[in-house]
Amino acid sequence: MGLFDKIFGSAGNDVLKQIKEAAESVAKEASNAINNVTNGSGTTSNSSSNASRPQTGSAADLRPTERAESGDSWGPDMPDEPNQFNSGKPYDLYFYDVFQENFPSYRLTTEKIRKDRATLITFYSGISDQKALVVELMAETSCAESIRYNCRKEGVPYLRFYYNHEGWWNTKSYVVRRVQDALK
Repeated sequence: MGLFDKIFGSAGNDVLKQIKEAAESVAKEASNAINNVTNGSGTTSNSSSNASRPQTGSAADLRPTERAESGDSWGPDMPDEPNQFNSGKPYDLYFYDVFQENFPSYRLTTEKIRKDRATLITFYSGISDQKALVVELMAETSCAESIRYNCRKEGVPYLRFYYNHEGWWNTKSYVVRRVQDALK
């Protein structure tokens, strides 16, 4: 509180108190909104997945993976099928091997980008050796958009996978399905 006293004089304590009250009010509103959604009383429907999910008291209690129903490649528990994290391989090799095994008619190239924090895997099709798909493997904290933008400009399909997003397992079936859909 000493800093506020120095900046605002004797009103420093009052300013700090107002800031604290405003922060507590916002936190309470956020907690209420989350409880309304998880209890089904908000604008979202009360599905069976919401009814069976444990109720929580605050936003801090919710893990990101608990905000949506689990699927074949996401959720709080590792799926019982081959995925990026149980493969024992570095993320880029895992994806490359899945692509090579499931899409043998395409020629693949890999390129490390952004100081080796991301990898591009490009699919080239058949005899024409035309670019068929660009897959970007990147950290969830990356906000890079240039590859996506360039692909859109060139009319080349683009996919991205995050290799470090908590609760996203990048199961083999999920990865193959997304690539198949993009190659159609």
